[in-house]
Amino acid sequence: MEDHIKPLVDAYNDAAEMQAVGMVNDPAIGQVARELQMLQMPTPRPAKGEVTVRIAASSMHIDEIYAAQGTALGRFYGPKNVSKANPARIGSCATGTIVGLGEGAENFKIGDDVIIIPSEYPQAGSWATYQCFDEKWIMHKPDQLSHVEAAAAVMAACVSWGAIGFAKVNAGDNCVVVGASGAIGVMVLQYLKSLNCRVTAVCSGASEEFVRSHGADQVVDYTKDDFGEVFSAGSDPVDAVFDCVGGRDIETSAFRCLKNTGTFVTVVGPRQYIGEEKLSWPAVLKVMSHIGWRMLVTRLTTGPKYSFGAKFPRLVVGDAVEQLLEHNIRMPVPATIPFEIDAIRDAVQKLVTHREKGRTVICFVSD
Repeated sequence: MEDHIKPLVDAYNDAAEMQAVGMVNDPAIGQVARELQMLQMPTPRPAKGEVTVRIAASSMHIDEIYAAQGTALGRFYGPKNVSKANPARIGSCATGTIVGLGEGAENFKIGDDVIIIPSEYPQAGSWATYQCFDEKWIMHKPDQLSHVEAAAAVMAACVSWGAIGFAKVNAGDNCVVVGASGAIGVMVLQYLKSLNCRVTAVCSGASEEFVRSHGADQVVDYTKDDFGEVFSAGSDPVDAVFDCVGGRDIETSAFRCLKNTGTFVTVVGPRQYIGEEKLSWPAVLKVMSHIGWRMLVTRLTTGPKYSFGAKFPRLVVGDAVEQLLEHNIRMPVPATIPFEIDAIRDAVQKLVTHREKGRTVICFVSD
């Protein structure tokens, strides 16, 4: 064991309790930040096949807030029976150092720096000193990435690379990214440029410099122009449109300018910022019906294809990280904040405004 790891392991073994951010009351929609508390909880010990990770950095995602208030995808994944005895913890994407091994855990060793692979199941708790994971949900952190860089990028890298896989883009393709200044959009933009695509970023005029600095060849200011009209009026039809915002108006614009062989990929769906409110079951079914119908119809007819969602992170994370490293793709990090409740509450309040460019990261240790 390396000299700098032993104090971390000793501290973990001696710790009866740890700190974790969570809630002891069900939050009203839009009021998660107000309910967040710094909790004292028993230090977790790894079960069979698990490892304990001392968290070094954890990024903040709007979907984590939606899940905490029970509005993910409109009404899913809400915490159950929240109380002081059963607090709901927050956080999903993180990096850290292994300080404990459960029985049968043999793919990693004490002292390994790891990335937590985003799970397709609601996985919460990484805004904490320690967390235990099954070995299948972690991977070695590349030395080329700091803990902050890795924590910031991993979820968006998986979503972006998976979406690009659906579109089957080729070098030289003409692509449009709607919402290119957001955390997912800016990663899609960079991945497309790494594949030698021509990319148009759709965002506000205030974000033009930002998206151009990350590779955009052209910018359409959505407050002034409809990108569908811009391209349908020209002679350069589009191979793929990536929607990172949501809404039927974006879908309509996309199908106006796509080639017959083109693809529309949305990671949100026909309702903008789904998760802002709790939808009724009829409203949820309406959203799902639209998605299913559009995917079916566009595959049975000639013309552009409609695709929704992203691939399971565990299926794409290896290739996504490899491409990220090879082409120096990075998630912008507008701020790193300490593991302190006031800083975390303030950051959550900023997060829900949808104004941040990139990911804010909670930094637990010096990186």
